[in-house]
Amino acid sequence: MTQRSRAELAAGIDKGRHAESSGVASTRSGGWVGIAANPASGRGKGRVAVARLADELERLGVETRIAWTLVGRRELVDASTVPGDCRCLVAAGGDGTVAALINERPSVPIAVVPSGTENLFARHFDFKREPRRAAHRIVQGRSAWLDLGLAGDRRFALMAGFGFDADVVSRHHAARVGHSGLPRTTHRAAYVEPVLRSSFGYRFPLLTMKVEGSDGREETLAGTTAFVFNLPRYALGLPFAPRARGDDGWLDLVVFREPGAFRALHYLWLVVRGLHLDRPGIEHRKVRRVSIESAASVPVQLDGDPGGSVEPGSSTPWTIEVLPRAVEVVTMGVRSGRKGVAAH
Repeated sequence: MTQRSRAELAAGIDKGRHAESSGVASTRSGGWVGIAANPASGRGKGRVAVARLADELERLGVETRIAWTLVGRRELVDASTVPGDCRCLVAAGGDGTVAALINERPSVPIAVVPSGTENLFARHFDFKREPRRAAHRIVQGRSAWLDLGLAGDRRFALMAGFGFDADVVSRHHAARVGHSGLPRTTHRAAYVEPVLRSSFGYRFPLLTMKVEGSDGREETLAGTTAFVFNLPRYALGLPFAPRARGDDGWLDLVVFREPGAFRALHYLWLVVRGLHLDRPGIEHRKVRRVSIESAASVPVQLDGDPGGSVEPGSSTPWTIEVLPRAVEVVTMGVRSGRKGVAAH
């Protein structure tokens, strides 16, 4: 890659041979790796990381194709379906970028170069920010299957949240979306105001959940805040579902029964101490499917982004279900059904 093209990529500008009408940049011909990049993630550092990753992969003899737009990302995923042509697709950004790529339903393994705020998916799979390490992992690594959750027509890798947590997420998202309609970069301190506003403003409507449990029987649970975890990851390292696994064919449902901001703070303190799963008023189930209804509007978040709302009187309740072995993730030294990303 030339000095000019590196600078263009770092600046988020696609020109000359690096540009197509879709916003996809390509370095050279041959077997390739696709990079779905979020130019707004990481306060500009993400753009530099993309340029460095492309350089490192080219140095290892691997073509890269870079998408900076939604249309370009879609084209990357479409092109990756050609058998034996694409090694993997890389989400360059935060958890929102990972979620967006997963929802394109890729048929090849995925990897991550993190540049977001929490980077929960990247942390779980030990993806580092260093592009050189990422390039070697892509070329030398293997792949392992990961379950996903399905909420309506949207997939999630981490968790779905209903109630107070989702209200905080919705307020934070509204505050960070600028006049352009695109979200600005964020940081952990930006959640302070949404948490305070939700604490005083959220009314904690009751949720009713019909659960298909591990014994095959259906039961009904009730609560005011609920989470459905695929992976045991949440912001600030809070261990809401520490035993959740992304490869067991199950989702972990955690329900907090009582309403109110003070009760929510008490629940949070129990979570911090790792005591919540054994306390009255908190339910934990391994589930394959759960349907959720409410007599009042309840916000929903999926992988840390607003996901809509549970609305009263809806003819179809919100349904969350597990999708076993739905996507492959680039790993190091993990046995899987695929011999290796390098050999893909």
